[in-house]
Amino acid sequence: MRKLRLIFILTTIFILLSSCEDGRHLIIYDLPIDDAFDVQDEPYQTRHLVFIESQPMRLAMHEPSEGAFIGMYTDAIPGFDGRVIAAIESSLGVNHAAFMEVMHLGSEFPYLWVLECIAEQKIPILVILPPENGVPFGSHWQEILTETATSFGQFPIPMFVVFYPVSAETNSWDPATYIAFFRYARAIFAAHAPSVAFIWSIDAELENFEDYFPGDLAVDWVGLSLFSQSTDLSPDLLERAMRFYHTFHQNKPIMLNFGISHFSTADHRYRISETAIALKQIYRAIKSDFPRIKMINYMDIVRLDLTGQDYRISIDPALRAAYQESVGDFITVAPRSFDNSAVSQAIRSSYFAHVEDGIVYLDTRILEEELSISVPGQTEWIDGTRKVNAALLDINVEIDQGHVWLRS
Repeated sequence: MRKLRLIFILTTIFILLSSCEDGRHLIIYDLPIDDAFDVQDEPYQTRHLVFIESQPMRLAMHEPSEGAFIGMYTDAIPGFDGRVIAAIESSLGVNHAAFMEVMHLGSEFPYLWVLECIAEQKIPILVILPPENGVPFGSHWQEILTETATSFGQFPIPMFVVFYPVSAETNSWDPATYIAFFRYARAIFAAHAPSVAFIWSIDAELENFEDYFPGDLAVDWVGLSLFSQSTDLSPDLLERAMRFYHTFHQNKPIMLNFGISHFSTADHRYRISETAIALKQIYRAIKSDFPRIKMINYMDIVRLDLTGQDYRISIDPALRAAYQESVGDFITVAPRSFDNSAVSQAIRSSYFAHVEDGIVYLDTRILEEELSISVPGQTEWIDGTRKVNAALLDINVEIDQGHVWLRS
């Protein structure tokens, strides 16, 4: 059926082209992206993602048991002096569970912004950057850290702090000095702001992220910042996060901060439709393939660098519509309370399964490295890797929405 549809489409285009002297008067309407490119024979694929249902594990501070919070960071609205959260949500037509703000260590605590979050029933996420002047590390910051943590502690509500995120600008920090100061700050916040979840975060472009990780005991969540420039709208944007995801997802919930640019001063081209498609693809992929991403913050900003990337979705109706469509399946209302009960989590395997004629073949490395069980003697080479028929194993195997699930 799909081949017939493709033949029909190509034949129609050929007839239309033949009826015109040139292409100037030819109008070809956009096809839905799935219809235009999904022309494979059944079955659509034989290689499937594998998810392992974990033993019950205790939720991290302020972690939802399933799904992901929808959050946002936005530049101040030009000329607007009022309640930014209400204004941006009215513009987008979308409710958010959380909003993000930025401060430098030593600057004035944003009391009014926190009160606005409380009034709008949002979870506050505050990014604490290094001081604008002075050495960023050292015990001389103890008093300022204590004052800052005490300010947070005045609000007995769930809050998040992203402390000293590592970026290309700060990648020159000595990792040992950074880790020691991060742990120092964490201890102060634990003593003075017990309702704050502490997040360690890093830019996706930095591949040496393990060097800066402060350790499981110092971190409640881990975060990743991921941006796509308008001149490089790859549908595989999340592939850049894969190594980070596999490194941390078994032990920590993940916060993703991301933005997709629809304009750049590098070529002065608008790519609205491409950005709208990419936006929907990313949220759909997170929902389907990255279950340990528990918070997604869209970065509605302009970067005034050499390429002048514009990541704002709030300024264009097509992008706003794509955003509305994308976030509907996520958590857009802040819960009234949290618990840290133990629940099973979906752990994404680093390897794939092969499914053919209803038979599931598991990569033997899933058994050896991730399940710690012996591989039976009867194996087969499929797609260049050694695989075993799952029917030979004492494992509950299910296929759900195109993914293979291994349940206890």
